[in-house]
Formats: sequence, C-alpha cells, structure tokens
Amino acid sequence: MEVCGGGDLLTYVRKRRKLREDISCHIFRQIITALMYCHSKNVLHRDIKLDNILLTSQGTVKICDFGVSKLILKPREPMFE
Repeated sequence: MEVCGGGDLLTYVRKRRKLREDISCHIFRQIITALMYCHSKNVLHRDIKLDNILLTSQGTVKICDFGVSKLILKPREPMFE
C-alpha cells in the first residue's frame, strides 16, 4: 500500500480555509485526469468526496476507497442501482 503523507483533501482545505486559484486548478485537473483514467478502464468510483482524495507529500492526488465502485461490463448501458 502506498503512503500518502499529505493527508486527505478535506483536511487540506480545512487547514487553509481558502485555496489559491492556481493550486485548486492543479488539484482539480489531477482529479479529473484520475477519473478519466478510471472511466477508460470501465470503473465507476461512485463515492467521490474530499475524504476519498488523498495527497502525497509532493501534492500529487490519489483517489482511494473503491469499496462501492462498479466495474461496467457493457459500456453505455444504463445502471439501475
């Protein structure tokens, strides 16, 4: 298991109360890229929230807690859950 020394995004935001625009854009871009990767592998996370986004000590975003994620076997078909 990989260590994420930066903690979760919720704690990061609470400590700073506000984020500069360039920092928030950088974090958001990483989150979107990570979700696009998951979707390219037909995985839906289904529980994206600040608690489930971790930061490494260098500030790289890692998505965690895939406990309620879903593997889509037939892309573009509606889900009924």
